[in-house]
Amino acid sequence: MKTLDFVLRVRHDPDVPPVSRLRHVARADDVRVRAEAAAEAGSPAAALALMATAAEDLERDAPLSAAVLWAEGSWYALLAHGAERALQLAEHAAALANGAAGDVALVVHARLGDALQWNGRYADARRSWIEAAAAPTPTDPRLLCTRADALLRADDLVRARECAYAAAARAEEAGDRPSIRDALTFQAHAEIHLGLLREAHASALRLEAAARTGMNGDRMEAIGILGWIEALLGDEPSCRARFAEAAAGAVELGFTPSGGMAPGLLELALGRYDVAADQLEAKLAGGSPVAALLSLRPLLDALVEACVRAGRRDRARALVDEVFAPAVATERPRYIALAFRMRALVTDDLDDFATALDHHRAWRNRFEEARTRLLFGEVLRRAKRRAEAREQLAAARAAFGDAGAELWARRAQDELRAAGARLPRVASGAPLTAQEQRIARLVADGLSNKEIAARLVVSTKTVEGHLRNIFEKLGVTSRTQVARALPPTG
Repeated sequence: MKTLDFVLRVRHDPDVPPVSRLRHVARADDVRVRAEAAAEAGSPAAALALMATAAEDLERDAPLSAAVLWAEGSWYALLAHGAERALQLAEHAAALANGAAGDVALVVHARLGDALQWNGRYADARRSWIEAAAAPTPTDPRLLCTRADALLRADDLVRARECAYAAAARAEEAGDRPSIRDALTFQAHAEIHLGLLREAHASALRLEAAARTGMNGDRMEAIGILGWIEALLGDEPSCRARFAEAAAGAVELGFTPSGGMAPGLLELALGRYDVAADQLEAKLAGGSPVAALLSLRPLLDALVEACVRAGRRDRARALVDEVFAPAVATERPRYIALAFRMRALVTDDLDDFATALDHHRAWRNRFEEARTRLLFGEVLRRAKRRAEAREQLAAARAAFGDAGAELWARRAQDELRAAGARLPRVASGAPLTAQEQRIARLVADGLSNKEIAARLVVSTKTVEGHLRNIFEKLGVTSRTQVARALPPTG
């Protein structure tokens, strides 16, 4: 999370004389700039001290301005002293701003919601975010970003996206680079959670383009979001390039990257479950499983799936036992759907899968619904309920295709075929190796596997292995289709 540089309006403290108000605004703006510089230099404690000193000095003459400074300072308090201290500052800000409306209410309640979440008080946090979002819609792009963030965290995803788009447009008109960055970040997050992965990817590319020249924190943030989206899409080449760029950027900027989530999601999509589980466990690293499910960048559902598929069912069960009740208690379709999907994965309970799908309908994220349908279809197939399995798997394949998640679509296609559906293969699009090209040409010429093996001086098993890869890459199911799929020889 980045500290947002809010502009204090002179109307915040209408009872303060105009000249004094202008002086307070100038001082608050100066303190913000200095605090952000201190934090970027690696000293959130110094940033907090600057904010706290200014807020204390303003409390008597300009309590609403002080409230905003205390609220903003809660982020530095989190970094310097932990979640409990951050909540103390945010609650003090709320007490000072009691009864305030407009921009003050927006900022103070948004930051209070964040601090409540950091302390595990998710229901209280959501109420505070909703109260922040209820303030009159501002026109300043920085405050619009605050509102988009509050809506996003309150799980009002459609309005969060709309607000983020408005913030980005106004920020671009004003040439406000920090607000452009924040608006595009919230825009991409909202689109990810709505399952609009193509749109999210476009937003993240705009975020990358908006970053300052050279490697910097903004570019690293954009790379991280792009890696996350491309991992969900299963785009391995692009993902690997992002990971390499992030690693090089971390070295250049002198910090340790917090990777693990996007690599874990990619490995899960590729079916490398042990590696996926290890990556996601490293990202969790002893942190709160509940927070890992309810955060803006959730990873717990992927960790549970990776553990189940890797044969670590006891670990998956322990995670589900810890998070199921808190997730359901949020009363939000997004978290409830994931909670029932995770429990169904551990228990193979068909009713839990059905309940998850009920909540997916309210969530309206077709990509995540498709992941649930894929898992549901697999369990139905193993239970010999093939017709029902095909229904779930066909819906999953269609939704993955619509989202642009071709790797997941191929997995659903393979499961459909295993469930008895007669379907053409989906071409992987990967190029044939030189040896595969030679074998494919010989197949097209009508040679048998034994004849090809003799011609190339390899075993028939080697030919069979290459032929499986050729079928997958060309999207064919028979030898006679190979000739038609090959490009003509020049």
